[in-house]
Amino acid sequence: MASAGNSVTVALAARTPKRAAAMATSLERTDGRFVVEPVSGTDAALSMLENSAVDCVVAVGDPAGATGVRFVESVRDRHPTLPIVFCPGGAREPEAVIEAFEAGATDVARACGEPNWTPVLRRRISNAVASARAIAEAERHRKRLEAFVNGVSHDLRNPLNVAQGRLDLVQREGDLEHVDDAAAAVDRTLELITDLLTLAKQGERPEELESIELSELADRCWGNVATGDATLVVDSDRTVVAHPSRLKQLLENLFRNSVEHGGDDVTVTVGDISPMYTTTRAEAVLPSGFFIEDDGPGIPPADRERIFEVGYTTDENGTGFGLNIVSEVASAHGWNIEVSEGTRGGARFEITGVESGG
Repeated sequence: MASAGNSVTVALAARTPKRAAAMATSLERTDGRFVVEPVSGTDAALSMLENSAVDCVVAVGDPAGATGVRFVESVRDRHPTLPIVFCPGGAREPEAVIEAFEAGATDVARACGEPNWTPVLRRRISNAVASARAIAEAERHRKRLEAFVNGVSHDLRNPLNVAQGRLDLVQREGDLEHVDDAAAAVDRTLELITDLLTLAKQGERPEELESIELSELADRCWGNVATGDATLVVDSDRTVVAHPSRLKQLLENLFRNSVEHGGDDVTVTVGDISPMYTTTRAEAVLPSGFFIEDDGPGIPPADRERIFEVGYTTDENGTGFGLNIVSEVASAHGWNIEVSEGTRGGARFEITGVESGG
C-alpha cells in the first residue's frame, strides 16, 4: 500500500455499483498510490466526501444520468476546490464535454468507454490531484508568510518600544534603574527572534526523512525540557518516518506546553493511534499516528481552534509560538494535528497521517 503522503484517495461513481467496483479495482491495480472507493449516486458520494478525506472524484456515465452533469454540479457546489474528473458516455459525448466543464469538472476523460481506458483515466486523476495539491501548497505558504509577517511586526515592536522608552528615560533623567527594564525588553526581543526563526524553518518541507523509534526519541526529548516533578509515560512501539530534528522540536514543545500548563506533578503520556480499516474496503485505512496527552486542566473547547495561531498564548511570559511551531512541523510532514480532551481530562494532541517506518 502507498504511504499516506503519496496516496491518492478517489471516490468513483458509476451507473451501477458493479461497474464502479470493477473500475475501482482496475485503477488500483494500475497505480499503487490509488485507494479507490466505489460509490453509487449523489447522496452516497456527498456523504463520503463529508466523512472522509478524498483527493479526487470520478464521475462515469451518461451525461443525463445519475452520475452525469448534475452529479458534477452537486459535488462542485459542496466542494469548490476538489478535483472532479468526468467520464462521459453515449451519443451526446461531444456536447457533454462542454457541459461538464461548465458544471465545474476539472478534467474530462473521454476514453472510459474504450478497452484501454485505465491509463488515460489514471493520468487525468494524477494530473488533477497534482495541480490541486500544488495550489493548496501555494496557498498554505501564502498564509504562513502573512502570519509570519504579522507576528514579526506585532510581537517584536512591543518589547523594542519598551526598550527604546526606557533608554530614553535614562538619557533624559540619568536614572540607571531603567536600564534593567530595557535589558529585559531586549532579552524578550531576542527570545522572540529565536522562535520566529525556528517557525520560519519549520514550515519548509523536509527533504531528508528517517525511520525513528518514537519511544526512544520521546525519552531523549523529555530530558531536554525542564520538567520538574512531572512524569513521562511512553506506551509506543511505533517507528515513524520523519525529519529527526523537527520531530524533536514537536515533541519538546508539546512536553513543555504540558508542564507549563499542567502543573509540577502533571503526567504526560505518549501513545500510538492504531490504524483502523474501513467497513467497505479492507485496503482503505483510516489515519494512524501517535498522541501526546496530559492529566492537567486541559484546554477549553472555545480555545482549541486558536491555540495553533501565531502569537496566541495564555501565559504572560510565553511567546505564543510554541504550538504554532508544532503545527508547522506537522503540516510540513503532511501530517494532521488536532487537540481534544484527554482520557483523564487534560489536553490531548493527536498527530495522524504519519507514515510508519520499517
